[in-house]
Amino acid sequence: MKRWRAALPVLFLLAGCTAAPAANQSASSTRTESPAPAAPPYGVLVDLLSQKATYALSVVSSEGSVVAQQTAAQRTPTGGLDLPYVSTTSNTLYYLNGDSQVLALPIANLGGTPVPVTHLDVGPGMEGAFAVRPDDSRIAVAVLDFNRKPTHLTLYVDDLHGGAKNVIFESDSSYVWPVAWHGGLLVLAHAYGPIPAEALKAAPAQDNPYWAVSYHVVDPKTANRAVLMGACTASGPLSPAGSACIQGGTIDWQGNTTDWSTRDWGQISSAASLSPDGSMVAAADADNPERLDFWRQAGTIASWVDGPSRNDWAGWLDNTHVVVASSTIAGYPPHIVKLSADASAAQVLPSINALGFYAARLPTDIT
Repeated sequence: MKRWRAALPVLFLLAGCTAAPAANQSASSTRTESPAPAAPPYGVLVDLLSQKATYALSVVSSEGSVVAQQTAAQRTPTGGLDLPYVSTTSNTLYYLNGDSQVLALPIANLGGTPVPVTHLDVGPGMEGAFAVRPDDSRIAVAVLDFNRKPTHLTLYVDDLHGGAKNVIFESDSSYVWPVAWHGGLLVLAHAYGPIPAEALKAAPAQDNPYWAVSYHVVDPKTANRAVLMGACTASGPLSPAGSACIQGGTIDWQGNTTDWSTRDWGQISSAASLSPDGSMVAAADADNPERLDFWRQAGTIASWVDGPSRNDWAGWLDNTHVVVASSTIAGYPPHIVKLSADASAAQVLPSINALGFYAARLPTDIT
């Protein structure tokens, strides 16, 4: 999944609604059958690069141990974007097996056997993405039909196990898919097209696990939009505080942006990730893009570690544990960085015995 960056934000409205890298000198230098450790949070890694037909799914602890691994089928290629494969709730990891089957791994039984829970309404030549509500009651699904020209989008919401399907949005020009739920509303990632050539030409800024340029926060019954998080180009995984922006700043869940400095990661339009409490951003350094800096809101760097590149985002498990991984470099060894309370010291833990990019936190902290 090659990622590119854009220097300026662009808005699109929804119609009708190796060894582990070392820290710098100033910083402190197949499935598991055993029960998972009792203390979340966990990070979910997805490896789409090692195999063509399958992908590896790994659940890792904040200390870097692998507590669960599964292998599932990748989608049948359609020429479309690599849409998200996973969704996490307060209790469960859900993931896609093939084009339509959704499997579940409860946090209480991560070392157990995944349970089939539903099928997406996806047929040949189509691609689906989904997000389950934090209480495991409802599922939102987007289906892209590449058999139709232009590609047709259908967005629906259903009970998790089916029986209450409600189509809330359809379009041949506005492309969105569910990535989270927040405050009872549905969070949709928006891109400028359903295939990479279109998305990258219009807004080359896919610096997150969702191919999102912006987010539409909508009513799950009507798709009427409550909030547009589109005043900057979204970057990194979603945070309880909102999202980072590639231009150098943040955007909150009300759509308000905050500039962090005049000399920051935005000068290279770097992938950036916002901490859960909104106090820090992890982003590549403008002068050394293979260095991952931990930025304070004043625009100063608290500490730094070696990172994969400016093309990749970090994943915050909490305010002091960060997953550093890559979606673009096959074989890059993910690892955990432990920060001091004020992020002035950063300790790099040994490499995680798994590959892939940071896809989600388990349990979700977006509620």
